[in-house]
Amino acid sequence: MITFNIIGKILSFVSDILGFFILYITLKGFLGFKTKLRYIFIAILITGNIPFLIVEKFNIESVYQWIPTVIYVFVICLIFCKGTYLKKIIVSIIYNCFNELVQYITVPVIYMSNDINNIANQLILIIAQLIYILIFNFILKNYCIDNNFKDLKYMLFFVIPNVFIVVLLCEYFKLYYKNNNVDSSLLNNIKMMGFASIALICGVFTVIILDRLMKENALRQKEALLANQFNIQARHYKDLQVQFKNTRTFKHDINNHLICIKNLIANGDIKSTEQYIKKVTESLESLNLRVNTGNPFADAVINEKYNISIDKNIDFKCNIKIPNGIKMNPFDLCVVLGNALDNAIEACEKITDESIKKYIHITSTFNKSFIVFEIKNSMKGYIHKDYISTDKGDDINHGLGLLNIQSIADKYFGTTYIENSENMFVLNVMLQVL
Repeated sequence: MITFNIIGKILSFVSDILGFFILYITLKGFLGFKTKLRYIFIAILITGNIPFLIVEKFNIESVYQWIPTVIYVFVICLIFCKGTYLKKIIVSIIYNCFNELVQYITVPVIYMSNDINNIANQLILIIAQLIYILIFNFILKNYCIDNNFKDLKYMLFFVIPNVFIVVLLCEYFKLYYKNNNVDSSLLNNIKMMGFASIALICGVFTVIILDRLMKENALRQKEALLANQFNIQARHYKDLQVQFKNTRTFKHDINNHLICIKNLIANGDIKSTEQYIKKVTESLESLNLRVNTGNPFADAVINEKYNISIDKNIDFKCNIKIPNGIKMNPFDLCVVLGNALDNAIEACEKITDESIKKYIHITSTFNKSFIVFEIKNSMKGYIHKDYISTDKGDDINHGLGLLNIQSIADKYFGTTYIENSENMFVLNVMLQVL
């Protein structure tokens, strides 16, 4: 008898540890903690029995005992976890919905034998907790709902069906097991276990469907932003094209300007000559092109980025030659060069260490039908990842510049390649243009 008591206490302790672990992985996976784990452990250890005390105090029926637990978990979330109030409410409901569904699977097992003892009950409870852990690990590892509870309609899509299922099961089990007056035959209990299992499967599928909906929505938003950025760049590069045409017009008219200046000097009108030269000089400076690649569209973009770089004290060197007759849309060429140089300028702007020289070097090589652009720039630190991350804090806008470049590279049967070392970043873009 003493041995059974010891085993029962050990199993009860294991069950308590598993209960804490379940709550821990749920809160960490969906919300994250803003305080140290030991404080959370002490708080739960001291206050963990509060829901049970509330149940006993107010004599709450067993099928509704999950309600005080929801409130308790929500309070823990408020004190120790990150996230909005609405997200904390959702996570509290998620935790208790799955907890109840798993427990309802074990209820028929308990009723399958009239002489079941406390140790067997504890074992069944531990098995249910292990199932719960497996389900939540599956959800957290394979689906992104932990990071995407931002839209109210998606939250409601998840919460309403699962709460409805749990309430329905509560009522059904209340009627079926009322006052323990129930047909404990194997067939009927298996039927009840089947209902609870189907409800649990529906809950998991709700998570899967929700995850897919949110991913599709995020993809649509990203595509819309990409299209919007393409449109903005298209208008910008058209403006550059106009500027380039104005530059060519000015160069064409330079002889006329020189004739006017010559005549003013010949007439001895020094004041008018100075004013005229000043106006011509201002016009020339505004249209000045420091880069000559052989392609007017590339010239317009690179010269604009050159002027921006010089204003920001960034050393800018360009050694690009683009052959005539390339089969590439001028707008696509501007997208590649514009986005690559924008990223390089942004990286240089973030350098605060004066010992790190700010520079941007852009070169090109041509081999058979392919052209390769290399954009090399200084940066702060080193990227310890195989992909480029941003510190802008916006998942939707993340990496749009590189996505634009990659989409153009795919269009021209090319690729992008990134090299990285301490305080240096290199982007290579290969395009088939002939």
